[in-house]
Amino acid sequence: MKAGFGKSDLTPRLGVQLAGYGPYRNRAAQEIVAPLAARAAVIRDGKTNVVLLSLELCGTPRPLAERIRAAVAARVGCRADEVFLSSTHTHSAPSVGGMFGWGEPDAVYLETLPARAAEAAVRAKAALAEVEWRHAHVACEGIAVNRETDTGFALNANFAERMNLRWRPAKPEQTDPTVRVLAAYGAGGKLVGLLHHFGCHPVVYGEKTAAIHGDFVGLASIQLEAKHAGAVAIFLPGALGDVNPKLNHRVPRESRRALNAIARQYVGAVARGLRVARPVACAANALVNVSDEIKFTRVAWSKARVLKRVSALEKIFTEAGVTDFPHAGGLPPLHTRGMEMARLQGMRALLTEWRGRVAPNPPVRVHGLRIGPVALLGCGLEVYHSLQSVILKNSPHVATWVVSLVGGNGYAPDAAAQRRAGYSDDFVPLMMGELPYARVDQDLIRALAKLARQLGAKKTAR
Repeated sequence: MKAGFGKSDLTPRLGVQLAGYGPYRNRAAQEIVAPLAARAAVIRDGKTNVVLLSLELCGTPRPLAERIRAAVAARVGCRADEVFLSSTHTHSAPSVGGMFGWGEPDAVYLETLPARAAEAAVRAKAALAEVEWRHAHVACEGIAVNRETDTGFALNANFAERMNLRWRPAKPEQTDPTVRVLAAYGAGGKLVGLLHHFGCHPVVYGEKTAAIHGDFVGLASIQLEAKHAGAVAIFLPGALGDVNPKLNHRVPRESRRALNAIARQYVGAVARGLRVARPVACAANALVNVSDEIKFTRVAWSKARVLKRVSALEKIFTEAGVTDFPHAGGLPPLHTRGMEMARLQGMRALLTEWRGRVAPNPPVRVHGLRIGPVALLGCGLEVYHSLQSVILKNSPHVATWVVSLVGGNGYAPDAAAQRRAGYSDDFVPLMMGELPYARVDQDLIRALAKLARQLGAKKTAR
């Protein structure tokens, strides 16, 4: 099997609005802590060609993802459905749209993004050579917490206590304390590229900051590349929907310290994985690529119900003394009004897509890629942690990675979160201009189980 790795620059100019942390915060980039990159692997096995592309962005809405895949396909000579596209989910990258209020997308950045991202794949193709793949999964404890149950969320956490390398979460079973590594070695046993996979939001830097960087996983990739000259380190986000780093949303001074400390801690785990990684067998049909667009079940809201909610939201912005200033006269701060504005914009957009009595139901992308015994099961949503164990159980592969945010935005919450009908289940779909899902956990599990079967192979060990 042949593989080549490459990277290209995605760093924007200062002043663009950043994604993440709530609507209408106007987080204009003021500094560059670390450059942003597109990182790519081009993999070839006989007549099968695949491009794995990771972008240091918060996410890629479906229309943008389609543009990027098309640009890559045109530049490297493959089909668009052979481009496995993911994003690292850093919240310190430019807004690229898809979510009302989460930063105003910059037109020039958006227009140049597909070509800049495709350049990484072009460089990867130019580096194609025979490789040996090695795989490992190792402990990566003391970094992540489940934000639904962690009592130290955000500023409630004891900073000094959690900076200690010996600190561990109270409920580790609600995270995935494992990092997975798939490394490619070329001539002379030189590391030429690696994929590292972990389920945790890259949100060490919070809404009080205005810097450009890839958060702790982005800094980790830079540090790994510095340790292995010429290699490209590609991060793939796991089941991170409800999982955050142990320190997040802190004031800038603490954020800087936590960012560097957590990045070093994570790099240490990946380095251990590289040391213990063992060669993987790649026999005939070792490289398999399967993708699809699936319509999941949505809630059965009528158009009249949506119109009623729109009318109620509009009244909020006609109250006497209303303003967009965040600290005016006892009114709720802008971030509260911002949440309502995002809902309002999303529901207005939703109404434009209605066709008679038929409510809109845009599809979710699922994309599977098997490299030898390692299967990547990707979807265009942020998968909740508890769904991962069921997905792994249903997979027939020796090693399975559940990859979030593959060509899309949004959440795949578990049943408990859906019953709460809160942020991930109700608000996020609406601010994307979509109806909430009715049973996304069940639909996703079925879709990825089918995808795993289509990738072939038999489970022999885990």
